[in-house]
Amino acid sequence: MGSGSFGARLAAFVAVAVLVAALSAVVLWTREQARRLDEAVTSQVDFVLSEAKASLEVQLNLGLALEDLPRVDGLLTRARAALPGIQSVAVLDEAGTVLFSTNAVEVGERPPIGHAANASGSAAVTGFWSEGQGAERVYGVGLATSFDTVAGSVLLRMPAGAMAEPMRHYALTLAIGAVLVALPLALLAWLAGLWLARRPRRALSDLAAALEGLGEGAGPSGTPAAAAAGAARTLGLPADAFADAVRRRLDILDGAEREVARLDELA
Repeated sequence: MGSGSFGARLAAFVAVAVLVAALSAVVLWTREQARRLDEAVTSQVDFVLSEAKASLEVQLNLGLALEDLPRVDGLLTRARAALPGIQSVAVLDEAGTVLFSTNAVEVGERPPIGHAANASGSAAVTGFWSEGQGAERVYGVGLATSFDTVAGSVLLRMPAGAMAEPMRHYALTLAIGAVLVALPLALLAWLAGLWLARRPRRALSDLAAALEGLGEGAGPSGTPAAAAAGAARTLGLPADAFADAVRRRLDILDGAEREVARLDELA
């Protein structure tokens, strides 16, 4: 095997190994970042809905009906501006009908929500919850009166892929950085591999040359045998015994050839 062929194969192996390692790191870090980003968004939405819930319940505790609460539109507008990507924030009555919304088209509708928020009188409605609805993610929190009765709920809608663009940008930035780091690492690994393999490759070449020269009539102290022994010691191979066995068989073949030649002369 020529040095060029070995170097090319080593370079291909190192490139594939470094590329796989870099891509694996990018995928793992991107998934971890996506998980943290989702947790951060959920935490922020929980905070926004909790503030809206507290403001609305203060007014409900004054004895006002949910549909008669003042300044709800301004409250929902501020809640929507608290986080980029929010599509709408709405207040629903206990029957699930939209009373107020930052999207006027939703007022009077009954959005299809599979959560217990549609179950009037359920104690679970006062907790924070979220669910996926096709291309949307819906977050909600229930409203309760001072008598622990259900008054309605607050809903917040976001696109399911609202964080996809930041994650794509993060993954692209991470991939570019990984490539910039991987290229010099691959080069260093390739050079280190060539340096580490130089002695075994030289020993293999010497051993091959020595074994090829066993049939040239060199004895145990001849150059081929000495070269084979030195290469074998480097590689940790039992080449001495192999060389002796080959020499014995060559001697037998030489004797047989001489005997055949003698018989031919007698004939």
